[in-house]
Amino acid sequence: MKGYSRKVAVSGMMVALGTAVMLLGGVIPVATFCCPILAGLTLIPLVFDCGGMYAWSAWAAIALLSMMLCPDKEAALLFTFLGYYPIVKWTLDGKIKNRWLRRLAKLLLWNVAIGAMYALIFFVLRLDQVLADYREMTLWMAATTLLLGNLTLMLYDVSLMRFSILYLGRLRGLLFKR
Repeated sequence: MKGYSRKVAVSGMMVALGTAVMLLGGVIPVATFCCPILAGLTLIPLVFDCGGMYAWSAWAAIALLSMMLCPDKEAALLFTFLGYYPIVKWTLDGKIKNRWLRRLAKLLLWNVAIGAMYALIFFVLRLDQVLADYREMTLWMAATTLLLGNLTLMLYDVSLMRFSILYLGRLRGLLFKR
């Protein structure tokens, strides 16, 4: 029972931390894309030490709380559609051995999720602020934004690996004293 209680407590702390990071997106205007990435980092301890069920539950809780509380709905939707990437990354890395095929799978996941998110924003939710931002964009600017988003995924993937190494080497002992 002790291990279960610790996992639940760590999950609760990570949900609170992830939600607090997402709330910063409404305070700092350029944080629309940074806050979902930082909130995703809070899932790493859950992936490694608590298991997939806890990580997926924390992602769902952060996504739900973000949708309800965050003033920046684009950031909240970004976390909802892509915040699970730190959980899925380890599955893709473990199951797909070919490096190029693995990168292609990650890019496909990223682009399908982004496409679905913006389709939801444009055609269902009709968020006026986001629509106004993208109406002014030309086709080449939209293509450049998509290309930069794919580059950001690759950088995020490397950052997740490095943060995981840092977590496993130094930070894990703070949460889970053995």
